[in-house]
Amino acid sequence: MEHSKTVRILNLIGDQNGMRFSEIQKVLWEMSNPIGTFTRAQRGYWCCSLLGMGRYNRGLLYEYCVKGKDGLWRRNDRVLP
Repeated sequence: MEHSKTVRILNLIGDQNGMRFSEIQKVLWEMSNPIGTFTRAQRGYWCCSLLGMGRYNRGLLYEYCVKGKDGLWRRNDRVLP
């Protein structure tokens, strides 16, 4: 069974022991667009899903990850529902 992009990206962050935000954006874009080149113009596409939209919607990273002082996002101990 293939997992959703959410599960795959969180597993990848956990396996890599942390990823930069731009690396996460690139991986997500490549999951959706296996053909083509990732450019700076596509970087904003996943921002709302990853970081949320204001105080009413927490994003994926704020729910399931912690940002370290080195700028890398790492998985926290919260389990996906």
